[in-house]
Amino acid sequence: MLTSLLWQDWLGLAGACLLLLALFLHSFAPRLDGGRGRALLGLLGSAALLPSAWLAFRAPLFFLLVGWVLLCSYRLVRAPGPRGG
Repeated sequence: MLTSLLWQDWLGLAGACLLLLALFLHSFAPRLDGGRGRALLGLLGSAALLPSAWLAFRAPLFFLLVGWVLLCSYRLVRAPGPRGG
């Protein structure tokens, strides 16, 4: 099964793991850096999933991921301080 996966499948799998890690950290880790680390993980994960969503053209998933990239980019640029939440 794993030998039949293409490059975009492996990239998508890595992206999904990064998104899950960002969600886990958001839920259980203390907010020490204003959310920049979690936003970076979310940005990298959603960007890694984009090629897989584009090549299979799953429109709802693709537009969800584009929104996630934009949201995480905004969070990286406008992150509050360590006590801002």
